[in-house]
Amino acid sequence: MGSISNLFVCTVLSITFICQSSYSQAPCPVEEDPIQLAECAQLDVQAIIQGARGNLKLFCNLAERYMECFKTKTRNCIGGWAAEGGLTELQNLAQWCCVNPGVQEPDECPLRRNPKCFSTDDYVSMANGETKVLRDLRPGDRVLVMNSEQKVVEDEVLMMLDSQPKRPALFHSIETVSGHRISLTGNHFLAVGHNDRFVPANKIQPNDIVFIHQQGQLQQVTVRNITEEYKVGYVTPMTNHGTLIVNGIAASCYSSVISHDLAHYVLAPLRWWYHLAKFFSVEQPFEYSAENGIHWIPMAMLQLTEKYLPNVLTIHSL
Repeated sequence: MGSISNLFVCTVLSITFICQSSYSQAPCPVEEDPIQLAECAQLDVQAIIQGARGNLKLFCNLAERYMECFKTKTRNCIGGWAAEGGLTELQNLAQWCCVNPGVQEPDECPLRRNPKCFSTDDYVSMANGETKVLRDLRPGDRVLVMNSEQKVVEDEVLMMLDSQPKRPALFHSIETVSGHRISLTGNHFLAVGHNDRFVPANKIQPNDIVFIHQQGQLQQVTVRNITEEYKVGYVTPMTNHGTLIVNGIAASCYSSVISHDLAHYVLAPLRWWYHLAKFFSVEQPFEYSAENGIHWIPMAMLQLTEKYLPNVLTIHSL
């Protein structure tokens, strides 16, 4: 969100300067009242915030108002084209999410209420001491995770529950006072230091305690800031312990259910099958493709849960 706001502040200042230096006889409205353009920029922030809360109708209405506002406020301005250039992110959101009445928003909509996970441009801590960008992580890779005793141990990536490298999603980027930063979708769990719990990213608050990996151990640090931003690409690896250390922060592998422990329990049969298949020398127990989407097994489990036990899901909460 901060990057978007900064973008439009720069746009406001640039257009104001250009308008003031214009020799055109037609009046540039920004020249008389630069605050008008700043009000347009404020509409964008409000639209994204409202959309992130699942109110897509309100988001689309505000997005339309915002784009019309910029066209109106920058008419006859030499720098009007710059304002349109600054609309790219909002236009993409509107294209992905705003459809005709009665038509379900497409999967590409970052504000869509469906399971997502880690941003593909974050890094996972590997067992050999190196890091690997999540988009390059594969089943069978050895990684570092947090166990039930809050210790750092080695583990293995069993499968990719979901892999969507080209689809956008709305992320909560959580930054600690130590400078660590992780991007998670709203209902993805993060390990916190109070009551040994996992909390959804959209419930994390400044001053909450999370775990970072330092010199082979987990240390508790305070959350400094949380921002919202949309990025392209998300992935959901699953390990034996149901956790990963991403960008140096301990996080769950799970989202979209009422608790981390419940998800870990329900997915136990997948872990059992993986180890049984490995015992019989099956090289890849679960088929994998970098752009395969949600694996058919967790997809089937999700559909059954939606039908028979919808109360255990939180996919309607961003």
